[in-house]
Amino acid sequence: MENLSLDLEELFQEVKTRAEAEGAYSQEEWNELVEEVLDGKREFAEIDDDEDWAHLREALQSRYQDFEGEVEEM
Repeated sequence: MENLSLDLEELFQEVKTRAEAEGAYSQEEWNELVEEVLDGKREFAEIDDDEDWAHLREALQSRYQDFEGEVEEM
């Protein structure tokens, strides 16, 4: 998990892009997108199985405030 911060940033950008495209601006919608993105990564083995999924999920869900601060529509 040495490159975890890079992975988290890439994942954050992916969730952010999807949220903006889908108009998902609430915390609940953000959390759902985090789940969808992580499930997709797990399904296609883009992230190693030994990654701490709970940590990734919590870290991404906690970045909602970052997303909220960057989006003009909010």
